Amino acid sequence: MNLKTIKKQPFNVFSEKSPICWKVEVREPVVDGERLLEVDFLNNRQCTHKYHKNSSFRIVCGKKSKEVVGIDQDGKVQNAIVQNLQRYRTDYVMISEREEQRLLRFLGIDRKKSINHGIDNLADWTRRTKEEMLRKKKVERGELLDEDYRLCPEEIPEGLFDYIRNVALAEDHVLIYKKGNVRGFCYDCKEEVLARQYSERFTQYAKVRCPNCGGLVHCILGTSSAFLADNVENVVMAQRGIDGETIFFRQWRLLRDPSGEWEDMNKWLKETVRYAVRGKQCVKWQKEGKYTFFKHCGRYDLQEWTRWKGTEIYDNWYYFCPYGIEEALRGTRMEYANILEHLNENPVKYLMNFARYPVMEFFEKAGYSLLMKEKNGGLSKATRNAIRWQKGNLKECFQFPLHWLKLKEPEKYSMEDIHRMNVFYAIRPQAAPKEVEQVINTNIDVDDMKILLRYMNMAKLGKYLDQQKAKEGKKDYGWLNYRMSRTYRDYIQECQTLGLNLKDKQVLFPKDLKQAHDRTMAQVRFEKDKADQEKFQKAVKKMERYTWQWNGLLIRPAETQEELRDEGAALHHCVAGYCKRIANQETAVFLIRKAEEPDKPYFTLELKDKKVVQCRTDHNRSYGTEPEVFNFVDQWMKRVVNKGGKKKEDNAA
Repeated sequence: MNLKTIKKQPFNVFSEKSPICWKVEVREPVVDGERLLEVDFLNNRQCTHKYHKNSSFRIVCGKKSKEVVGIDQDGKVQNAIVQNLQRYRTDYVMISEREEQRLLRFLGIDRKKSINHGIDNLADWTRRTKEEMLRKKKVERGELLDEDYRLCPEEIPEGLFDYIRNVALAEDHVLIYKKGNVRGFCYDCKEEVLARQYSERFTQYAKVRCPNCGGLVHCILGTSSAFLADNVENVVMAQRGIDGETIFFRQWRLLRDPSGEWEDMNKWLKETVRYAVRGKQCVKWQKEGKYTFFKHCGRYDLQEWTRWKGTEIYDNWYYFCPYGIEEALRGTRMEYANILEHLNENPVKYLMNFARYPVMEFFEKAGYSLLMKEKNGGLSKATRNAIRWQKGNLKECFQFPLHWLKLKEPEKYSMEDIHRMNVFYAIRPQAAPKEVEQVINTNIDVDDMKILLRYMNMAKLGKYLDQQKAKEGKKDYGWLNYRMSRTYRDYIQECQTLGLNLKDKQVLFPKDLKQAHDRTMAQVRFEKDKADQEKFQKAVKKMERYTWQWNGLLIRPAETQEELRDEGAALHHCVAGYCKRIANQETAVFLIRKAEEPDKPYFTLELKDKKVVQCRTDHNRSYGTEPEVFNFVDQWMKRVVNKGGKKKEDNAA
């Protein structure tokens, strides 16, 4: 659809003091031999509708090309306009009879069946057209559609029943017992059993010897919500779709037969999930949903196969039937996957990753088995992007030179090693191979390495940490390396904060790291409090006008934070924690002393908004227990505080 002319066409102005939200104008221009429908929604600038706050917009529809486009008042294409058209269908609109007839004619709707002057019909038409456009684009890109689950054959694949009997049921060592913990059914010997003694009753999830056959079985209460109470296990098998291009991994849940025979296997198999792979596209459909309620898992059937967001494996664990897997994968991207080595490591996810990322084939052939295993099992947030999985070859996958990988055997590389090498390459891209090898084999945390290696090479760092470990007399444990490097990192960061010269060897490599770290940590705390101390002193100066002496007692503000700490320690209360609030002038703290002992803590008083919040002495005892102090505070409030404090000359006197 050519929209150059339509984009440039200005919007008309509509202004009317009324509850009408929109004026709708309809035109039918012919562009490139195609008749289009152009619908302008003109915003009423004087609308009295309470919630109407929008801008004018335009909908352009192509009946022949099956396209719909939304254009804002600036002439820009906005897909959200088409999607939000449903919101405006209940608004008050004004449209002429002629234009309404033109709109209905384009939509092919009888006037008697139209709703809201055809606006509702237009919203439905644009929604269906937009869905068709998205579907068309998906088909062009070769994506799997929501209804492609129908490409999966409905018949049970050949060999599945044999695999279930030979593997899944053969490993089902379960004893289902009833309430009372005495009677049960053993699926090893397929007999009703009784617990031998009262002290050997069956208990949930316990492993015991069957009283009948002696086999080691897993005890499950039949009325519990445990998975094994009603199910044996999930079974997955690959099958080619009827289109010949799509590979389906069908997942069934094998239900438990109370008789233990499973004569009619179809009766006890319930298909729950279908995973589909076509090219690089991977999709999952489910016929069953799950919910968790008070730590109990519940299941419910869906009306039809429903496309699920993501491709995570349903129920996490399953048996993978390998029968016919080579034939099913032949001619696809997964043909060269080494599936037999990953049968016990989530093979479905492995195959889907193999299809999504072409580089997986290179990793498989080059022998990076540990990297493949970690990718299959799920990566941490730190290592998720350590390798560029979307790239097409090994050279583009790594952020460092490819020859660095020769410093270690391929099968020994982990994602943590790759992440560590990426970080080191960003710090020192021209490093010698020997230092790179030291980085790969070290136990130092990556975050610590980012900071420490900016000031020294790996050899000096390792040597210094070994010296500090020897001082503590500790053996070379991995956790000790982590703790020591973390302490050293914190020390370096504290030196940076204090502005110390890290080019000085005495600063960079202190003889006793622990003592040096303690000193810098205390200094950083002091420096951080410096700004608060200045604010604290300003607050104290404002409170000095309330200093007063009368009847053998005196009251004054706390002068320093250290004085508050000493006050709290002497009287055993928490006034030391008020420093920040005093500095922010949220409250004020005064010290009450006996005139003959001006330096000895006696009572501490908190004043806020010219009101006594609290006045306490040793162990938080209130001043109400001391009439002398109570009268002193009462007179201080009347004579000093309520009058705004004393003048400077009065204080001096």
